[in-house]
Amino acid sequence: MKKFFLLLLLFGSFLYAASIESDKEFQQAIAKIGKEEKLVLMIYTADDCPECAYMKQKVFHDKTVEPFLNRHFVVMEKNVHRSSLPDGFDYFGIPTMFFIDKAGVKKETLVGSKRPKPFLEALHRVWGKK
Repeated sequence: MKKFFLLLLLFGSFLYAASIESDKEFQQAIAKIGKEEKLVLMIYTADDCPECAYMKQKVFHDKTVEPFLNRHFVVMEKNVHRSSLPDGFDYFGIPTMFFIDKAGVKKETLVGSKRPKPFLEALHRVWGKK
């Protein structure tokens, strides 16, 4: 019985989700931003997600996307199978991309992979809303 409660305690603490403001990776992303006017792009991925790999390896590094992405956003990745996911950032498909300001306010959410041109258009739209 003690083993069961110990496992429940360990498993429960792993699944515990905190606010985005207290998320260590979010805090690191905010530190990278410093005083610049940028947003955080938090992408939910999984190891077995080809669309996630496509976004991270191809689209984010596309010659038209990368300069704008680097100028206006800090990217952080959360693996849905291995990372603690913050409260209020639920997903129903991957990749899911959340655009978040320094205060932890979600500005927009994109679900699924995009080709470079539509993704760049989405980045411009989100940046315009900041």
